[in-house]
Amino acid sequence: MGNDLISGIGIFIPVTDLEKSTDWYRKMLGFEVLHRDAPKANVLKIWNGIVVFCLVKSNDIVQPEFPKNNYNVDHHMNFHTDDIHVIHQSLLEKGADIGDIHAFDGMKGFPLYDPDGNRFSVIE
Repeated sequence: MGNDLISGIGIFIPVTDLEKSTDWYRKMLGFEVLHRDAPKANVLKIWNGIVVFCLVKSNDIVQPEFPKNNYNVDHHMNFHTDDIHVIHQSLLEKGADIGDIHAFDGMKGFPLYDPDGNRFSVIE
């Protein structure tokens, strides 16, 4: 089987305030709106649409807990960057909810939370 069978990835993110979250992903991470289906959902893209986030209006969001493991992973998704310090400073200046930069296993990273507490990691 060739690698051309899959052309991208779609990720569903629960949010309580669709417009506030849409603005946050655009402002903080540079996502572009691909399709608006308000009040139910908005679809945003990054990297020419290779990655698509569908922000889904949800109630009573409960953040999933990552299972205990021996790999020290406690989140479901990473955003990769070539300069951890530049993006950390940029997100800090924009008012994002972020943690400190930590070094681990030859990498550096920090946690990033959207307005609903969806947790991501940014790594270099």
